Amino acid sequence: MGERKYWNEEMETMEPGKLTLLEEGLLRDELIYIYERSPFYREKWEAANVCPKDFRSMEDLARFPFTTKDDLRKTQEKLGGLGGHQCCAKEDLVRIQGTSGTTGRPLYVGLTAADADLWKELFARHAWTGGIRPGDSFINPANFTLFVGGLSESVSAEAMGFCVIPAPLGTTGLERLFDLFLEFKPTVLFVTPSAMGFLGDYVRENLKRQPRDLSFTKGFMAGEALSEEERTIMEETWGIVVRNYYGLADVAADLASECDYTCGLHFCGAGAVTAEIIDPITLEPRKIEEGVEGEIVYTTIRRQATPVVRYRCRDMVRAYFEKCRCGRTSMRFYVIGRTDDMLKVKAVNVFPSAVKEVVSSFIPRTTGEMRIVMYEPGPAINTNLEIKVEYGKDVREAEIEALAHEIKTTIKKKLVFTPVIKMIPPDTLPRLQHKIDYFERVYEKKEE
Repeated sequence: MGERKYWNEEMETMEPGKLTLLEEGLLRDELIYIYERSPFYREKWEAANVCPKDFRSMEDLARFPFTTKDDLRKTQEKLGGLGGHQCCAKEDLVRIQGTSGTTGRPLYVGLTAADADLWKELFARHAWTGGIRPGDSFINPANFTLFVGGLSESVSAEAMGFCVIPAPLGTTGLERLFDLFLEFKPTVLFVTPSAMGFLGDYVRENLKRQPRDLSFTKGFMAGEALSEEERTIMEETWGIVVRNYYGLADVAADLASECDYTCGLHFCGAGAVTAEIIDPITLEPRKIEEGVEGEIVYTTIRRQATPVVRYRCRDMVRAYFEKCRCGRTSMRFYVIGRTDDMLKVKAVNVFPSAVKEVVSSFIPRTTGEMRIVMYEPGPAINTNLEIKVEYGKDVREAEIEALAHEIKTTIKKKLVFTPVIKMIPPDTLPRLQHKIDYFERVYEKKEE
């Protein structure tokens, strides 16, 4: 017998109409469960004049109000602990994790045993989709304090039969981390895309080796969007197959990943999480059609501890719904930016991730590193946007001005705004070990 093609063939290849009927039934039960147990949601829904009996089909979900991170953070600040959207007894909790809290108080999430099992199932679906198999191994360098990329990914990987060596970078240190790489020869490199250049430089400068000479065969890229140019560089540099993975602490640690056809992130949450796409300005549902763009909104449909209903995660996506060549029937999507990062440059919507993708397309003439210089907080920018771009190591001084003009012209053509490009030497911008920050906030320095 050959290798199984899917982790959960029934859910991953279910006919969309059949899946909708299944999820409608689960969601009816979930809304009643939430209404009876959550003062936060009961008050919110009553203020909007809706209740669970108003839900009869997925179209009715649009009648319920949105939930935001700020909503959840406020109820936790007011009531303490998991706040007013905790729906299970405290004694039924088996884990509490949360967001990093880099922009304020962490948002805590709770899991019952059933929730934790469901997260393990979703991890396995998305990992299998991305080519990870039982018997693979990885060193997990993520922070294990609250962050779901640490403990959650590790226990879920173990349940799948995927060997984990927990080694948080903050306490392990780079030298010891690479000692572990050389000692145990893991097959999967688990990291954010923005950390890849940093790690590659360390291998060449400190180990005096090439990254592709290490043991890795697969790249588990999580936490950020991944451009095709970045994928190509990573695969050539490290000698690995790179796949992008996606999840949210607030909803489910693991929700989507690319298959071998790399035609978008397959949504892997069937039967556990449902997704809508809305206009980020009008907040109205977008028509489901190939290539539709909008903000993705999530509702958990089997969550016991801290469910979310119509949760605005602020990710902007471009989505496709035709059956993939891999046989999966789920929606596929590309993350094209975040509504809370979006700038309005002379009335044009600009996503920093889209700017980064253009800059990365010039690799190796650029390093791919860039920062948008913010002299005011935004999001409205009434002057030409200034962008610092690192030119590549082999670019001659006489070529720099022409390269800046080419980048400027390409951005104007693709993104419909005219930037000011300031070329800077390679290795000028700090390399981040975690998620990328697209901005240089000059206004914050002025305030200091």
